[in-house]
Amino acid sequence: MVLLTIAHHYIIWHYSRALKEIWHVARNLMWFVVHFFSLPQLVRAYFAPFRRITEDRGQSFSFEDLAGYIIINLISRVIGFILRTVIIVCGVGCLLILCVGTSILYLLWLAAPLTVIGSLGFGIAVLLTA
Repeated sequence: MVLLTIAHHYIIWHYSRALKEIWHVARNLMWFVVHFFSLPQLVRAYFAPFRRITEDRGQSFSFEDLAGYIIINLISRVIGFILRTVIIVCGVGCLLILCVGTSILYLLWLAAPLTVIGSLGFGIAVLLTA
């Protein structure tokens, strides 16, 4: 009788509280990945110059100053765009891996008690036929 009570409490815990706690841990990991890669900040500053490296325009009008101003600022923005794109892709990739891993964990967690019972039944069947 005690064994049935323990099994009953375990099944209730396994399919209710444990699933909530797994989701809580997965949500914390997702929050960590988003903030580790600074995804909101990178998206907001997507076209900003790399490390704020810019060239100021000179006081007098000169084609050389204007060309330097445009080229240096453009190169800085392109480098910033490329680096931010790489970091955003890595962050989204980590989030995707985390979501797939969480889904697989949920499926394994849901199937674990059934797997134990099935393995026990299979073992007994093999013992009885041998």
